[in-house]
Amino acid sequence: MSKRSKEEKLSKYEKDYLERLANKGKMKSMQREEPTISDEERTRKVQEAEKIQIKSAQQVQEASAAKIQSELDIKNKQEFLNKEILSLIDELRVLKVRLEKEPPKRKVSKKKAAPKRKASKKKVSGKRNVSKKKADSKRKASKKKAASKRK
Repeated sequence: MSKRSKEEKLSKYEKDYLERLANKGKMKSMQREEPTISDEERTRKVQEAEKIQIKSAQQVQEASAAKIQSELDIKNKQEFLNKEILSLIDELRVLKVRLEKEPPKRKVSKKKAAPKRKASKKKVSGKRNVSKKKADSKRKASKKKAASKRK
């Protein structure tokens, strides 16, 4: 009985305290009443929250795993390309050394230009035989005329 009496006293005291607060206006009457939730409902809500938390944790893990995988893929591609570049550079060095050591097998010379095609020849008639006297007289006459014009 002592336990019940203590509990009853505490509950009466709490009720009195809440009524005094309500009377003073510090606490509304609606706030005094605490919503009661059954244990079953509480466990159901907790289980739902846990399920949601587990799903979100899985999503976060999947996203981080995908990110890590993509980073690894990029890194592997870069390493592969770097190896390819290094092998090509080494191959170029070897080829340069070979070129320096070995003389060329055949001499490089300028190619002779191919002869140009000649235009088709036209039939040329024979030159006329002009007497020297006529040619000389024509030259002299033209010279005299040119000289007279200058004056």
